[in-house]
Amino acid sequence: MADAEEEEQKKWYEREQDEETKKKLADTNMENYGGKEHRDKQRAIAQKQKEWQNCGEEVGVEVWRIEKFKVIKQKDFNEKFYNGDSYIILHSYKEENKEDLKYNVHFWLGKHTSQDEAGAAAIKTVEVDDYLGDLPVQYRQVQGHETKNFTDLWDSMQILEGGVDSGFRKVGPKKWVPRLLHVEQPNKKKKKKIKVDEVPLNMDSLNNCDSFVLDAGTIAFDFRPPKASRWEKIAANEFVNKLASERGKLTRHIIEWGDSGKAAVEFWKHFGVEDLSTLPEALPDTPARIAKEEAAAAALADHKPAMYHVTDETHNGEVETKLVKELEDHNDKFDRQILTDEDDDCLVIDCGDIIYAWIGSTANKNEIKHAMLNAQNWLYKSGRPIDTPIVRVVSGGEPSDFWTHFG
Repeated sequence: MADAEEEEQKKWYEREQDEETKKKLADTNMENYGGKEHRDKQRAIAQKQKEWQNCGEEVGVEVWRIEKFKVIKQKDFNEKFYNGDSYIILHSYKEENKEDLKYNVHFWLGKHTSQDEAGAAAIKTVEVDDYLGDLPVQYRQVQGHETKNFTDLWDSMQILEGGVDSGFRKVGPKKWVPRLLHVEQPNKKKKKKIKVDEVPLNMDSLNNCDSFVLDAGTIAFDFRPPKASRWEKIAANEFVNKLASERGKLTRHIIEWGDSGKAAVEFWKHFGVEDLSTLPEALPDTPARIAKEEAAAAALADHKPAMYHVTDETHNGEVETKLVKELEDHNDKFDRQILTDEDDDCLVIDCGDIIYAWIGSTANKNEIKHAMLNAQNWLYKSGRPIDTPIVRVVSGGEPSDFWTHFG
């Protein structure tokens, strides 16, 4: 039954991208896409989908996970993401001194999620948009490159190895699969906000500048290299406190570089080090994430912002791209008049460190529904880094950071 259900969900995804199906829908609810009548119909259809029932009714964060092409709401979400999965996150909020609810909807892609699953997340996110009357701004978030407005949603965001069938990996009484966690405090002004990434349990994952926690189930090792900042140490300590509160009983050790006691010996055995004298003189200073950020910044220095008209007539991922405008320098800005001239289209606006999927107010039916999916497919084929954030915005509802790229 499980295989049959998974196959049916896969067929749904394929139908969503199939041109012939789109043509058949042209005489039903897809006619006059973009008009008030059609948008009302689409909202009515979305409101019948059980996964979206009663969402976005009050301030807060709601989470769904893509499970074999189905959307499953995560009740009592514990801020644990798995790197083989895709998620949809709805953030409902109010601006200061205003009563109307506003919405950001994010779909988050783990680094090991499949392209099909990422496509399913993009398609299903459109239903949230329909359900809430086209009010949300959509964000594509990729593991390790999340935007600040996403990471600020979580007090203790954890990214763990595995996928939909994973959980905390207990294999028997007092037997646990050890895991190494890189712990950081992304926003130094918000001291209680913690981000945790599970990384491979080996020496290559360690560096001289970050804090780590080795979780061995009944024992937690808080590893503090010499150049770990005060904030990193606080974040690691907070995470170990959280583990202790979840498990009731937890032995904890603080390990510093150069320690040689019993706890240090036990800690390094998890890295295959039986003799502490064989450890290197020091860990590398530059964390891998910093090196990656520096390389990305260097690549962006020569990037020329550009606008493209991107379509996928067959909805099979084979996007057709037409250059609308390319700027001469990465510091230049676009002319707003272009958006007025292109108001009947959907544009991919590549600004270097962020990409916008912009929807004109009179864009056609297929382009609107597939704007984010087309932008994502274009990204896969363009040679641009696949972790570049994508934000879907609608003409008239652009966020303020969008306009910073225009004169």
